Amino acid sequence: MSINIPTSHKITITIPYGELQDTVDWCNRNCKDEWRYMEDHNTPYLSGGWIFMFESERDYVAFKLWKT
Repeated sequence: MSINIPTSHKITITIPYGELQDTVDWCNRNCKDEWRYMEDHNTPYLSGGWIFMFESERDYVAFKLWKT
């Protein structure tokens, strides 16, 4: 499935090993529009860098507030 997500609605975060599912669960519960995530290949190997992208600014801001 292709999803049109503006690049302005993305955030790169570090998630400790074993805690990615908690973040994905939060997104499933709280995001109203489409979202996705992918591993950040610009960070050192096994550093836990992830890029989360959101279709709506509302979901992006809520996520950013929750993770910071």
